[in-house]
Amino acid sequence: MRRLFALIAVILICFLTPVSVFSLPVERAEQEPVAGEGAREDRITRFLLLGCDQSTKRTDSIMLVTVNESTKKATILQIPRDTYAEFTDKDYKKLNGAMTRLGQKEFKRFLSDAMGVPIDFFVVLKLDFFDDLVDAIGGVDVEIPQDMQYSDPAQDLEIDLSRGYAHLNGKEAEHFVRYRSGYVNADLGRLDAQKLFLKAFAKQCKSLSIVSLFRITCLALTGLQTDVGITDAVRVVGVLRECSIEELEVQTLSGQAVQGKSGAWYYAVNEEGASRQVRELLLPSTEKGEGVFDKNGAFDRESNPDFHKIYIAKEQELPLLLQ
Repeated sequence: MRRLFALIAVILICFLTPVSVFSLPVERAEQEPVAGEGAREDRITRFLLLGCDQSTKRTDSIMLVTVNESTKKATILQIPRDTYAEFTDKDYKKLNGAMTRLGQKEFKRFLSDAMGVPIDFFVVLKLDFFDDLVDAIGGVDVEIPQDMQYSDPAQDLEIDLSRGYAHLNGKEAEHFVRYRSGYVNADLGRLDAQKLFLKAFAKQCKSLSIVSLFRITCLALTGLQTDVGITDAVRVVGVLRECSIEELEVQTLSGQAVQGKSGAWYYAVNEEGASRQVRELLLPSTEKGEGVFDKNGAFDRESNPDFHKIYIAKEQELPLLLQ
């Protein structure tokens, strides 16, 4: 899945690339000031990272990245693309349609309000460089958790990967991160596989030369649109270089898949679990106050008992709801 790891590539490259590289020009949207940023005791920067399907313009990868300058740590919260959210009065309420309807800035504002924390910047990546990126670092070593076979002639997609250790080139890596049909939990299984790939990609990047990293960074930046200014980019990169990739924490937003009355599958958020993740991943220990997750009930669907049951359940009860 190019759309996810185009995003991840930028994060990992930030960990490893000299700060001077980020004096390169990037395609930027008009920068909007972050309310209250100057009042923070420690500098916390949060990014909304989006990867879009070029054919439908929907956002198939949504991640919130938090960089804590005080603790030199970074975290990633993955938000499943099928997450139910009241961002519109229209029928389609999967979160992957929010950017198309709201636009980049309004999507950022919506999630800032819904998650209960300020999101400083958005990053949207063009999707046509994942294969080239993986090939540019010499491929990746991955432990494939199961056989992966899938055929879709309409997309010119033929996936055929065998379980076990493998060195994947760009196209094979794309197949690995796109595969979902054979997982019991579909998209959630794919998110788990993508976490494996993230670690493998990071490990491979550690052995790269500065020249290779510079070339890869240039490749990545050709597909980047963001409202991050150069000053902020350089500062954050400096922090990321001090972070440990091994300690990079990646979690998926708490919730469960549920089928709507139309037959379409959604991802219903669990309020208690998501609130915990906001406290642990998005809020620094030194920042005063705590964010109020989903204060307006944007992720709830009270009219549907199955959705609402997941939303109000105790986090430890979630596995029991599947039985």
